[in-house]
Amino acid sequence: MQQAYSTLDMVTCISNEYERQDQRLNENYQQLRSQLSSERRDQLLTAQRAWITYKEANCDFYADPEGGTLARINANSCLLNETTKRADELKNLMQPY
Repeated sequence: MQQAYSTLDMVTCISNEYERQDQRLNENYQQLRSQLSSERRDQLLTAQRAWITYKEANCDFYADPEGGTLARINANSCLLNETTKRADELKNLMQPY
């Protein structure tokens, strides 16, 4: 028998993983930042701010007010996916020790 999940269950699951990935992103950002010169830190800050603007605009688009409950799941999934990709990207930019 397959277990049924409510929209709330799905949103909660996605939100919990988003929080984990957002923490990982912030840790990777701080670690990368510590490896950079002052000029490169400024460039990273500019890039990070642009990425945040993009992520918010893109994922807000998924939150179609006429899209029903699926729109909420899609918007939260977008946040999770974009955050995970950025956390991975920042990790890949770090210098190995």
